[in-house]
Amino acid sequence: MGLFKILERNFKKSPNKIALIIDNKKYSYKEFFELTINTINNLKKNNFKKKSIVIVIEDNSLAHILSIFALSYLNSTMVPTGKYYSSNHLFEIAKITKINGVIGNSKYCNYFRKKFHLKTYLCTNKTKRFPYFYDKNEKKLNLKKKINTKKNFIITMSSGSTAKPKPIVFTQNTKIIRFILFKNLYKINKKDVIIVTCPIDHSLGMRILLLPLLIGATCVVMKKFLVSSYCNLIKSHNVTFSVLVANQIYDLIKEKKHFNDFYLKKGLVSASAKLFENEKKKITKKKINLHEMYGTTEVGTVTSINISKNKKFYKSVGKSYNKKINIKILSDQNKFLPNNKSGEIVCKTPAKFKYYLNSKKLNDNAYFKGYFKTGDIGYLDKKKYLYFLSRKKNIIRRNGITIYPEDIENVILQNKNIKEVAAIGSETRKKTLIYLFVKKNLKIDEQCIKNIFLKKLSTFQIPNKIIFLKDLPKTNLGKINKKKLANFIR
Repeated sequence: MGLFKILERNFKKSPNKIALIIDNKKYSYKEFFELTINTINNLKKNNFKKKSIVIVIEDNSLAHILSIFALSYLNSTMVPTGKYYSSNHLFEIAKITKINGVIGNSKYCNYFRKKFHLKTYLCTNKTKRFPYFYDKNEKKLNLKKKINTKKNFIITMSSGSTAKPKPIVFTQNTKIIRFILFKNLYKINKKDVIIVTCPIDHSLGMRILLLPLLIGATCVVMKKFLVSSYCNLIKSHNVTFSVLVANQIYDLIKEKKHFNDFYLKKGLVSASAKLFENEKKKITKKKINLHEMYGTTEVGTVTSINISKNKKFYKSVGKSYNKKINIKILSDQNKFLPNNKSGEIVCKTPAKFKYYLNSKKLNDNAYFKGYFKTGDIGYLDKKKYLYFLSRKKNIIRRNGITIYPEDIENVILQNKNIKEVAAIGSETRKKTLIYLFVKKNLKIDEQCIKNIFLKKLSTFQIPNKIIFLKDLPKTNLGKINKKKLANFIR
C-alpha cells in the first residue's frame, strides 16, 4: 500500500477530521484528498508520468505537500528542494538527478526552461507562460490503480555539515517503514496533533510531516521556525507532540517568556545534534517527556531514549528501540569492537535507504558485512546504550592524540554568555592547528575564553586561535556548518 492509498483510507475513515493546518487555513481529510486528486489530474494533463523525475522547488507549502502524495500516485520520482537553495545548487542537483519536470513558481520554471529546455512544468503562481498548479480539474481518477512502492520515489540530498551532499534514493516502502517505526516508538495515534518545524525537503522534515497524515492525525506546518509562532501554534491547536532540532530547542529555552508556558502532552524529541545537559534538565523539570534520538538520513532513527525516565543514561543518545535494528561499533581495521571501545557507529535497519544515486564507489563503501557505516564515532556501554562522540570527519588528531571537537565545544558552552561555538582542525606541514569560532557577545572577549581553556581543557585540546563571528553559518537543519567555517582560515 502506497502513500496515496493510506491517505485515501484515512479520508474514508474520517473525512471531516482536520488533516492539515497551514498558512492559517485548515483542511479536512476530505478537502486534502480532493486537492490531491486535483493535483494528480493537473500533473497528468501536463504530461507528468511514471518516468518523470520532478524537481519540486517549494518551501513548507501546501503545493509541496500535495506534490508528495500526487507524485506517489503517478509512480514518479520526486527531487524535493526549497526556495532557499541557490540557483547554482539547484542546477547541480538537477544535473545529477537528470530531472525532466519542474514544480515551482514562474521564476524557477523560467530558469529551468532556459538551462535545460524542459517541456514539463507546473507553476505554483498564476502566469500565462506555464500551466497553473491549482487549476480546477474535476476529471475522475482510477482509485484502483496499483502503485509500485519499491520504485525510486524520493531523491534527497544528505545534509552533513562537512561532506559534499550525496543524492540519496528512497522508495515509498522505505518512507512507510519509517513512519511505522516512528509511530510505534513514540506511541502516536490519530488523536495527536503534530507540528512540523523542519524543512520538508529534508528527510527528517518529511518524516515528521508524513507521521500524522498517514496515521489519520492532525498536522500543523510551520513555514519557518520562530519561537513565538511555534508556541502560539501549540496553544491554539492543542499540539501534543513535536520534534525539534537541538538549535531550535536552545532558541526556545532562551526566550523565557514563551518557555515558561511551554508544554507538550505527548512529548518532545530532540534530533539532529546532541542536546546539552543543562537544556535537558530545564525541559524535564517542566514534566515534559523529553526524548533524544540518533540516526542519519540514510537509515532514519536507530536509537532513542526517554530522558525523563532514564536519567541514569542521560549522556547517551539511547539504544535500539526495535529488535530489527542492530548497532555495532567498527574499528579502523574493520573489526567489531567490544563495549566501551570507541569507533565508527554502524547499523542494520529495515528503514535503510535504497542506494546513493549514480555512485558505485559510494555504494561499495557504504556497508561492512551488511552494516551501514554512518561516519559517526561513538561507543556502546554494556547495556547497549549508544554514546555519540563526533563526526568521523570532524575528528582532530594532534601529536598522535585523537581530539573530539565536541569535547572542546561543550566545555566552552558551560559559560552562560556563550551561545554558539565550533572547533575545527586544520593541518599544516608541521602541525595541526585548532580554531575555535565563537558567536560575538559583548559580555565575552578573547581573555574570558582563554581563562576557560586554562581551567578546564587539557593542554592538547587548547585551540591555537579564537575567531569571533557575528553569526556562525548553519545548514538548513540548524546545524553549524563546519565546511563553511573552514573558509575563514584559508
